[in-house]
Parts: sequence; C-alpha cells; structure tokens
Amino acid sequence: MNYPESANLVHDDRVFLGLLGLLIWAPLPLGSNRIWAIGILLLWTLGLLAGTLLAWRGQSAVALARLQRFAWPLGLLAGMVALTWLQTLPMPVSMIALLSPEAARVQAGAGLMTLSLDVFQTRVMGMLAFVYFCVFLVTVLSVNSAARLDRLALTLVASGVLQAVLGTVLFTMGAHYRLFYVELAHSRVIGTFVNQNHMAGYLCMCLSIGIGLMLARLGTESTWPGGWKNRLMVVFEFLLSPKMYLRILLIVMVIALVLTRSRMGNLAFITAMLVVGLTTTLMSRRETNLEIRRATSTVIVLIASLVFIDVFIVGTWVGLEKVVQRLEQTSLTKENSGSEETLEERTDGGRRALGIIEDFPLTGTGGGSFYGSFMRYRGIGEFYYDHAHNDYVEIAADYGMIGLGLLGAMVAMALWRALSVLARRRSSLPRGIAFGVAMSIVAMLIHSTVDFNLQIPANALTMVVILSLAWVSHELPSPGISLRDRESSRKKAKGEIAL
Repeated sequence: MNYPESANLVHDDRVFLGLLGLLIWAPLPLGSNRIWAIGILLLWTLGLLAGTLLAWRGQSAVALARLQRFAWPLGLLAGMVALTWLQTLPMPVSMIALLSPEAARVQAGAGLMTLSLDVFQTRVMGMLAFVYFCVFLVTVLSVNSAARLDRLALTLVASGVLQAVLGTVLFTMGAHYRLFYVELAHSRVIGTFVNQNHMAGYLCMCLSIGIGLMLARLGTESTWPGGWKNRLMVVFEFLLSPKMYLRILLIVMVIALVLTRSRMGNLAFITAMLVVGLTTTLMSRRETNLEIRRATSTVIVLIASLVFIDVFIVGTWVGLEKVVQRLEQTSLTKENSGSEETLEERTDGGRRALGIIEDFPLTGTGGGSFYGSFMRYRGIGEFYYDHAHNDYVEIAADYGMIGLGLLGAMVAMALWRALSVLARRRSSLPRGIAFGVAMSIVAMLIHSTVDFNLQIPANALTMVVILSLAWVSHELPSPGISLRDRESSRKKAKGEIAL
C-alpha cells in the first residue's frame, strides 16, 4: 500500500481548520457548560465527522490502516459512549436488579427501568461522550504531519492567550454583569468561564502544550559558543526570533494563572512542570544518544527559567504572594477554619458521595445525575453540592467503576505513550509535544482531586485532544522518513518478532 501517496490525496484542510476553530470556540460560551452550547458542540462535531468521511471516501483502506494504530483509545472512548447510552435504555426489572440492585430498589414499581436515575441528563452526557469520541477520531486522522501537529499546538496556545488577555482585561475593569442568566463577577481572572478554578485548569493545559512547543522550538540548542561576543549574539538572536514571541505568550498565560488565585490550579501547574521535567531528566541519564542528552539539557534550562522568571519574578509582580497566602490560610479541619475554605470543607462533597459509589458500584447512577442522586446522601441542613469537587469520585458515582476504569485506562495509556516518546524519539517536535501532554495529564490528575474540571465540556474536550496528541506524536515520522518507510519498518519488526 502506498500510504504516503494515498494520504497526500486526502483534501481535509477544511476539516482541520474546523477542528482548530472548535478548540477556540469551546471555552467561549461559559466553557460550553450549557445545554444549548453542548448542542453547538454536537452540530460542529457532526460537521467535522461528515467532512472527514467525505475527504477520506476514496481512501477508506488507508483511513482504517491509520485508525488501527489508535484502536485502544478509540475503543475505550467508544466503550464510554456505549456505557452512557446503555444507562438510558429501558430494561426489565430482572436485568436492572442484576446490574444495579440499588437502582432497582429506587425505581420499585416501575415496569421498565433504567440504570440512570436521570435519563435526560444522561442522554446529554451521551451526546458529549459521542462528541469526545468524534473529536479524537478526527484529530488522529487529520493531524498526520509535523506542520499540522505544530499548528494545532499553536492553536491551543493562542486560545489560552485569548482567555488570559480577555480574563485579565475584565478583571482589571472589575467587570460585573449577567450573561445567559448567570451572574459573573470578575473579582478574579475567570476568562469566559464561570469559575476561576476551571479557568486555571484550562490555562494549565494550554501552558503545558505551550511549554512543550517551546521545547520543540529550542530543539537541542543547549550549548553556548565560545567568546562573550558570540554568546551575546546568540542572546540577541533569541530575543529577535519567533521563539521569544512564544516565550512572551507563555508569560501572559502565567500572569493570568496567578491572577485566578486558584490554589490547586497554581500548585498543579508548578508540580506537574517539576515532576515531568525531573522524570524526563532521569530517563535520559543512561541515554547514549547525544541529541537526546542535549534535548534533556534544554528541558532543564527551560524549566529553570520558567520557575525563576515566570513563577518567582513575574508571579511576585502580579501577586503570587496572594495565592501563597490563600494556601497558608487553608486549614485541614473546620475547627481551625479561617478566612479560606478548609480542606475538609472542600472535600466534604466528595467524601459524602462515596456512599453513591458503595450503593451503585458497577454502573453508577447515570451520567450527569450527580446533582440529583446526591440529595439522598446529603446530611440534614448541610450544604448542597451539584458536583463532587472531585472528578474521580463524580465519575465513579455517575458511571460506576466500569466508567472510571475505561477513562483511567485511557489516561494511563496516554501518559505511558507520552513518556515512551520522551524516552525513544529523537525529533524535537514529537518530544516537545509529548512533554506537554505528560505535563497536562499530571496537572489535571492533581487538580481533579479537589475540583471538577472534567465536568466542564470545554476542558474535557481540550483534554481529549491533548490525550490524542500522545498517540499522534508517537506515530509522527521523523524528518526525512516517509510514512511508507515507517510502515515498512513496523511490518519488518513484527515479522522479526514473529520469527
């Protein structure tokens, strides 16, 4: 099969541009966390899917061959779609009693029952699950070159900068208004989101990809030339190069992240950057390839500059001490509570929601049903939560351990794939993007312990695209190597293993 020649005949430029447009649009209408906004996401995604089918209609064999490489993540996402819609199907009482005895008890007396306790909301979540599946599929098919991978990463950075600038301007103005029946007060940087923590989560993802893109831009330039004149020339060349523009954009996003005053958002960003940077350094200690060792040195230099310049200098200038002060004033228990919400109060909803998981362990109460099902587990006179403020708990409560396992497996595989790219690939772009993916995953894993970023469609959709980049960067051919040569090498390796 002449894979590269066939792939080049696919004219899906408009589909790719549509995908980039979707990434920028998703955060704009309150993080797309409204029914009508989800409808727009669905229609947009259906358009992308139709465009993809039309573009690849004459190359179906090539498309299937490429999709086979992404079979596992696509299968896991398809499993989530199937599980969500299964929760809405009317079933006999005996079947419901087998899968979820508590759901059968709650719906006692009904002829036909569903696994979901809120069918309407679960159908909405089913539409979103389908959107995520389609976006992943369109991404892995359309992002098949270094130029497109680079452009998609730049789009995520541009969207993050747009949110940062818009949020900072509205924060500076002290804007306070009502939009789509929601009262919005910009006492902190919230961008086009309702909550500053969701803005912080979005900026963490965009910043992570931006840092990875910066690493790709720097390549292996970790050595200084001899002589102070030559070194000064290198500095001036960097200041006048497009790399400096990207560096400035990262600083803009860091400023906005600090101004969100999100405790866990800022902590997750710094921790993820240090953890992934240290992991990359440790993986390269035994590496004999000079290019990879130089690339690792570049990682160390960039991380050091990000921590020193962005976090300490820029962060202090815009008020990092206020974030630190919030952390210092955060007590563990309600008895020692001060001016800030305590850790016990922040995790109260998640701890109480563990009862939902105990009663509905296998299939949950239905996607999107948390706000209703939690009423049974709320103490009398105690605060009501429409979300668990813990993505792990809420996913397990809504989709059961099956759903949590499917999503957990996908994230784990993406992280493993990103780390394998960092350990084995020599090309700067795949390595840089893989670094950004790994950093995004670690940041979101940390932030999800006390917040519900993955319940916000814009953040979840962006995260799905970032996860897809772990596989895309792994499959991206090295410079000078065609897709056909890469495919031949793969088949040859499989043949040798079989022998």
